[in-house]
Amino acid sequence: MNSQSDEARSAGRRRAKVSKGDLREQALLDAAEEMLRRSSVAGLTMEAVAKQAGITRSAAYFYFASKEEVVCAVIERATRHIYTGLEASGDAVDTTSLKRAVDVQVDNWRRHGHIFRVGVELSARAEYRQVWVSLMEHGIDLACRAVAHDRARGLVGGDPARDRARLEALAWMGERTCYLLFTRDHTEAEEEELRDILTTFAHRGLGYRATD
Repeated sequence: MNSQSDEARSAGRRRAKVSKGDLREQALLDAAEEMLRRSSVAGLTMEAVAKQAGITRSAAYFYFASKEEVVCAVIERATRHIYTGLEASGDAVDTTSLKRAVDVQVDNWRRHGHIFRVGVELSARAEYRQVWVSLMEHGIDLACRAVAHDRARGLVGGDPARDRARLEALAWMGERTCYLLFTRDHTEAEEEELRDILTTFAHRGLGYRATD
């Protein structure tokens, strides 16, 4: 029995081990993200990304069929940080879940603004638009859950049937407002002012009670 347990634990460790392929894929994403920090999508090539990642171009094409796929994967990876924060916003007890969601949005623009900038700029192009729209829609879904959590706490009035339409408008407004701030030189005070403005608009737009 002990031998079988040892074998099971050993198998579990083997399964948990990160494969060489996974490491190469992450290296390509890391390389593309760093290049996007310094340059634009136009200056990105599969050859350059592969060289930065320390693998051959032919090997890079095994993981991604084009630079467009690489860029989409980089955007999706950065956006997962927002999703994680939005999912946790329902745990808020000292503030509203919606305010916590706004904080998550601004914090992640500070950390990954160079990637979200790319997402916003590419959203007008057909090969990228659906990816960005899908990511935004999922974020809106999570924001709806945050509002539902606040409504269950008695913090929100108004018509719940209108929550999603209002959150959609607020989310796209927030995306553009964050883009305008984080694509120029700005101060920490301006970031705090942005938090306050977005939170105020969100609370008033959704019908929060006595939040200001």
